[in-house]
Amino acid sequence: MTDDYWKKFDLLCSELELEGNQKLFSELQGARLYVNGLTDGGYDFLNSFEKAVSTEQLEGQTQQLAKALIENLKTQLKNR
Repeated sequence: MTDDYWKKFDLLCSELELEGNQKLFSELQGARLYVNGLTDGGYDFLNSFEKAVSTEQLEGQTQQLAKALIENLKTQLKNR
């Protein structure tokens, strides 16, 4: 994943924290640990990301950003 992807992911996490959604913020931070450079945890990260987001009602920019990040990740994984 590119630096740009992680910058947007960090933006999403910051938005969630500002909105007071600590639960989802923590889940996404935990999901990120699957992509550690030692293993190919991209699919585990995707599954955890999708599961965490599906349990929350996101709105507006936060929802759009999460959806875009998931779609971008699916594309990156498919093109490997």
